[in-house]
Amino acid sequence: MDTDDKWAALVALAERLGCPVFQESFSGQAGFPQDHLLWAGLLPFDRPRLRRTLSGHDAVLVLGAPAFRQSAYHEGPFVEDGTAVAVVSDAEEEVHRSPAEVAVIGSPAEICRALAERVPQRPSPAGRLFTPPDPPPAAPPLRGGHVLQALGERLPPDVVLVEECPSNQVELTLRIPARRPLGFVSAAMGGLGWGLSSAIGLRMGLAERPVVAILGDGATVFGIHGLWSAAYYKVGVLFVVLKNGGYRIMDQLAARQGADAVWPGFDDVDIAGLARGLGCDARRVDTYDELERALDEVTPDLRGRSDPLLLEIVVEPDPVVPLS
Repeated sequence: MDTDDKWAALVALAERLGCPVFQESFSGQAGFPQDHLLWAGLLPFDRPRLRRTLSGHDAVLVLGAPAFRQSAYHEGPFVEDGTAVAVVSDAEEEVHRSPAEVAVIGSPAEICRALAERVPQRPSPAGRLFTPPDPPPAAPPLRGGHVLQALGERLPPDVVLVEECPSNQVELTLRIPARRPLGFVSAAMGGLGWGLSSAIGLRMGLAERPVVAILGDGATVFGIHGLWSAAYYKVGVLFVVLKNGGYRIMDQLAARQGADAVWPGFDDVDIAGLARGLGCDARRVDTYDELERALDEVTPDLRGRSDPLLLEIVVEPDPVVPLS
């Protein structure tokens, strides 16, 4: 669902129905402009909150996505009684394993266009459905939210944004809206190490668009050798590394199960130094003032960059928020 044509088809149907549009949890792409009045935010990744979010809707139409990606496992149905689910996708495997009353294998864009021509016009909600989060409290400490807020205020609308920062993925989606196709690109799975190289490939294939990769430090060290290719082939990606000193997503998963984290931290790893050793220009950022200066310097010329740059931004680990 991440091309101009597919976005237009989904927008036409949503505006015809006057209905809220959510992005799936653990999504690989956005599929809908997140600055649109009908965008309603990100679906929760656990069943209790998902049921509450979708309660009051008699029908849920899932387009180009499974119904529903969730982690970790919770008992109970995905939706409350009285809510029907229909799935439309050209990915046969996802259609077959999605629990739905109606499942259709086909082109989501073509089906959206056909539905938009047939369903009656419904009134749209008054005002924007999604309320952006408040800016994070003043630093220090410097947290991932400060970095994401600052990027959201500076990145151009046509940026190609590659996400591989699992513990900050939700906040990234809420603070940096995807306004064009490929404005959000993720792996939609639990592996690590693909994001850095993916950003390089996207920039090589879409030289007319600025490309930014927002990576966790754990994800970065899985594929850091890709920086040599970026430097050698002069691929002007901005790599933003949120350095919280460990595999924070694993710590969060353990805490939510009532267990202690057992994975060692690695805050002594010099990611900027490793990047420079591979031929990629890199800087370490420790304070909010340094963050603002660095972003004000580099973001205006993202489109014209011919060399990669890595910003290693040292952030305080975010506290674990219990699910309820």
